[in-house]
Amino acid sequence: MSKTTKISALSILVLVVLGIIFVPKFFSSDKKEGDNKKQGSNQQNQTISVDGFVLKSEILDNDIRAIGNIKANEEAEIRSEISRKIRGIHFKEGTYVSRGQTLFKLDSDDLTAKLRRQQVDEKLAISKLEREKQLIEKGLTSQEEYDVMESTLEQIRAEIAITRIDITKTYVRAPFSGLIGLRNVSSGAYVTPQTVLTTMQDVSKVKIDFSIPERYIYLFQKGQKIKFKVDGLEGEFEAEVYAYEPKVENNTRSLVLRAITNNAGRKLMPGTFANVTFLISENKDAIMIPTEALIPKLKGQSIYVVRDGKAVLTEVEIGARTESLIEIRSDQIKAGDTIVTTNILRLRDKAPVKVEKVN
Repeated sequence: MSKTTKISALSILVLVVLGIIFVPKFFSSDKKEGDNKKQGSNQQNQTISVDGFVLKSEILDNDIRAIGNIKANEEAEIRSEISRKIRGIHFKEGTYVSRGQTLFKLDSDDLTAKLRRQQVDEKLAISKLEREKQLIEKGLTSQEEYDVMESTLEQIRAEIAITRIDITKTYVRAPFSGLIGLRNVSSGAYVTPQTVLTTMQDVSKVKIDFSIPERYIYLFQKGQKIKFKVDGLEGEFEAEVYAYEPKVENNTRSLVLRAITNNAGRKLMPGTFANVTFLISENKDAIMIPTEALIPKLKGQSIYVVRDGKAVLTEVEIGARTESLIEIRSDQIKAGDTIVTTNILRLRDKAPVKVEKVN
């Protein structure tokens, strides 16, 4: 056999071997690709089982939750206007006192003596003025001397008025009716206007101070009601907003409101905290959906709405939130529509679905 013939036979053998190796793989690859396309087509047409939620109109309260501070209707620190020694204490701590009632009596002996002396001077000045009047009628004295005596009498009477005012200040009285607190001084103590003798509070009514965010300041009105709870007390209380600060706080960007309510039985104690619920608005036709049905996107949110057996991807605008529900504001959905709440990740727009369970 020639050398050329040997090379040709070897080449034919190599081609046969290569054909045996690659030809089956080629047909197998084509078959696999066809199977994959067929399987993908089947998956696209596959009906996915989901749970649904039927939309209905609900009443939605748009309210604000805040921590409020309870204050007395009136409160005051009781102090003396003058520096004196305490001679008497005329109340029991923690009791109810009436407006004008004497709480403390300060020493006034020197003022009383001063008043007696001034009254004597007044009596003497009156006698002199009467004699001077008789003399002026007879032409025995001048009008100038009479005017001087009359002026002296008026000056004495002015001093008497001042002394009486100083004596009045030795009686420390209740500025309003209410509960008196603990006294900080005892009889015999020397007090000054800087000394806090005791405190008073009118708790027949209480005030509740609380704040609302800046974005809500144009939504409230005077006369609106709030509800609040207090730790340790059963039930819910109601108060009426009657005043507010005329400016927004710079640090918190919030507005301070003040409400007031009757304090029957004096249950509410000033200084305690109140958990306030302030109703801003009420929507009687709100559409609420479960939070798990909402699909967040880069811009906006969407939900799947079941229409004619298919899950239709629908963009929506959201509103208020609760712990488990979200308000939907969109003209594309309405009460009675069914939305998808499960298997959301397996869905695509207009995928066929079967609603197994409806909540």
